[in-house]
Amino acid sequence: MQVLTTQCPYCHHEVDSTIEHLDGPVLCPSCDNPFEMEMPTAVVTAVHEVDEKTARENRMASEPEERSLAQVHPVVFRARPIATLVFSVVGIVAAVLILMSVAGMSLAGYALDEMAVVGPASIVVWLSAAALIVTAGVIGHWTLLSRFTTLTVTDDRTVYREGIVSRETSEVQHDDVRNIQLDQSFVQRLLNVGGIGISSSGQDDLEVVAKGLPHPKRIIDLIRENQD
Repeated sequence: MQVLTTQCPYCHHEVDSTIEHLDGPVLCPSCDNPFEMEMPTAVVTAVHEVDEKTARENRMASEPEERSLAQVHPVVFRARPIATLVFSVVGIVAAVLILMSVAGMSLAGYALDEMAVVGPASIVVWLSAAALIVTAGVIGHWTLLSRFTTLTVTDDRTVYREGIVSRETSEVQHDDVRNIQLDQSFVQRLLNVGGIGISSSGQDDLEVVAKGLPHPKRIIDLIRENQD
């Protein structure tokens, strides 16, 4: 929320109000007199012609640069709680079986290092190693997807980029935003993760669809705050 502070023309006390009240009168909380707030503006005092060389040499005012307000990546594990639990259990069990086999321990009365030996190791070690490799590969793939997927919110627009090899970019100007959807299940609410969809005026489909974002409600509030 943007708060403006001005001085009451009647009692000269400072008055705080929001930017939405610029279009109409406000009531002073000290003297109860209504008055209108005005946004300060610059007044043009002179107009003159200059050549391009002079314009380049003199330091002149320019349009403000676009400011990046937030840049987020999808979360890796909280976005996939069930799959994360399954792969965690598989990885732990596989690592324990390999350690037990190397140490010559037995499981249910059977020596792990003697079970169906294939080459330099038993079948248990081979299967456990394969499970660890698959688990590491899946987690690495999730991490790469998160790293190469970015939602950027500026003071003017929202930009969504995704793709490891080929890149896709979608963006919506904040002035054109018509609808923002929040996609969040009960479990995702507990984990504070979810997806958002953004559509602009004149478009029936969602132009920006981002899933697995941390704190999605904060992102929506940030976009709303920067709409004119």
